[in-house]
Amino acid sequence: MALIADMSEPERQSWITLIADVCVFSIFIKSMTSGQFLNGFSVDNNDVAGLVGVYILVIVAAIIIHSIIASIFAMRGKVSGLERDERDIEIERKGARNGFWVVSIAINVVIFQLLVENSLPNGYEPLFSVTSPSHIFFALMATMF
Repeated sequence: MALIADMSEPERQSWITLIADVCVFSIFIKSMTSGQFLNGFSVDNNDVAGLVGVYILVIVAAIIIHSIIASIFAMRGKVSGLERDERDIEIERKGARNGFWVVSIAINVVIFQLLVENSLPNGYEPLFSVTSPSHIFFALMATMF
């Protein structure tokens, strides 16, 4: 891994944005689970008001953190005079395309799991359950990260 001083400005922004997204995801995980990962991972059954609160918290935290990062790098870009070239645009385009496929596949896995879970007998124990609103919310929000 390169040192921060050796990175280009878009690369620095990408790494800082990734770290910010991991922080927001950890807030989401902490809000949705009991926090006991050693004894097994389980999603808490929250009511609708709790799910709306978690949703608003995650959205607001992501918007604030990304706005701060974008404004800092916009100011730095004006001072240094750096411009995006065609490689930066191509990397961004490829990342958006790959992200689309990951989210599409993950949402289809959740839909498939929901259909399988509701069509098999009651003795079926799935790897992860998506029958309650909390579990569906967790699965769909986790795919967005």
